[in-house]
Amino acid sequence: MNVEEKFIEFVQSNDLLENAENILLGVSGGPDSLVMLELFFKFKKYFGINIAAAHLDHLFREESTSEADFVGKKAKSMGIDFHRKTVDVPKIVEKEKMSAESAARRERFKFFKDICLKFDYDLLALAHHRDDQVETVLLNIFRGSGLRGLSGIEKRLSLGSLEIIHPLLNLSKEEIVEYCRDHSLKPRIDKTNKENIYSRNIIRNKILPIIEKEINPSVKKVIVRNADLIAEEEDFLDKSSETKFLEALISSNGKSLKLDLNILKEYDNVILRRVLRKAYQKLNNSLDDLYFDHILELEKLLSDTSTGRGIDLPADIKVYINYNELIFYKNKSLKEEVIKEKKKLNLNKKHYFDYGFTIVTDTAKAEEIEFNLDNNTAVLDLNKLDLPLYLRSRKPGDSFVPLGMKGKKKVKDFLIDEKVPRFERESIPVIIDGEDNIVWLAGFRISEEYKVTKNTDKVLIIKISFKKQGDHYGEK
Repeated sequence: MNVEEKFIEFVQSNDLLENAENILLGVSGGPDSLVMLELFFKFKKYFGINIAAAHLDHLFREESTSEADFVGKKAKSMGIDFHRKTVDVPKIVEKEKMSAESAARRERFKFFKDICLKFDYDLLALAHHRDDQVETVLLNIFRGSGLRGLSGIEKRLSLGSLEIIHPLLNLSKEEIVEYCRDHSLKPRIDKTNKENIYSRNIIRNKILPIIEKEINPSVKKVIVRNADLIAEEEDFLDKSSETKFLEALISSNGKSLKLDLNILKEYDNVILRRVLRKAYQKLNNSLDDLYFDHILELEKLLSDTSTGRGIDLPADIKVYINYNELIFYKNKSLKEEVIKEKKKLNLNKKHYFDYGFTIVTDTAKAEEIEFNLDNNTAVLDLNKLDLPLYLRSRKPGDSFVPLGMKGKKKVKDFLIDEKVPRFERESIPVIIDGEDNIVWLAGFRISEEYKVTKNTDKVLIIKISFKKQGDHYGEK
């Protein structure tokens, strides 16, 4: 079969376009993506689809802007929509101490996801080919990424809401270059592909040529065949581990997730390692930079499940043991929830905040109130309050008299008694009065000093609603 026949056969035999009509193509301007663009354009009527192109300029090289211009002109000549964005990835690498490959990948997929959501594309198509598959498998072996790594690049996968296909996986680099030549395509060549500055380039330019020459000239075909076999077994194990992950999952809200330690202890190491990988992937949307050594660190952590123990993982993800829970959380996102300056709360108003919740304040007569309320609602004696009220985060030395108690208690000690994980304590909303006295530890307990009694005439009702579903503070 020629390239076009192989392309059609691969797309159809693997149902890559099933239930899809609008396809976004990631186009860098290199030979691979240019051939993918040409093939989809040529056969879009045959497949019954609409296509568009997207390009992210990483600013890694001087010629990157001209490459983006080239892709834009190509899309215009075809009469298809073109989406373009420029991101200073080198600056991100320096600021966040990430690898260049991981930073570029993160920004690229964020761009693709935003475009797909905004313009309602069903699928994202990427131009990884058979040689990429070989390099990926070898790279994953060296990283120690387990069976998933040995199965290589998936034909179709989901990254959150983003559906991705790889329609060129059955084509070799040689076939792609030949197709460019035969059809007068003039791709832009990334000169850094020949420089051994990235791990993938070293595999491509140094390691594979030695294996082909000294060990097996057909090594690429062997690796691809093995990857296909392993992918089938991996798919079975992945479905099993997903079931086990859900069994152990206590809660998840996008910023943190909690697993039941007692359940995890029952798992065989083969399943346990997969469950731990899934927990990391759920928060990071990627397994980039998570190596087998990190999984071994997690196993070591689980060998002693004393409360307070924890480790750091890539992508600023922390793992922490809290009583019978193993907690994964995004350190950066939780820091963003800390309220640095107090916010005024007006009466009878709905307040919107960027900290993951809204607060509503209402006044009423005491006899109008029903007291079977949840922990996210506080009812206070309005006449006892020193108005106005404010919202802030916990401060060192904070104390209050929890409802039902006689003496003051430090907020820190109160939260420890409530078994609130250490990482959550700083972002818990605190409602104070005009004299900085704590009125309500939102989601937990009001102060005894402001409770409603038989002599209460007017009350203030404060309701807090968290934007994300799942475990959060006082929710039960």
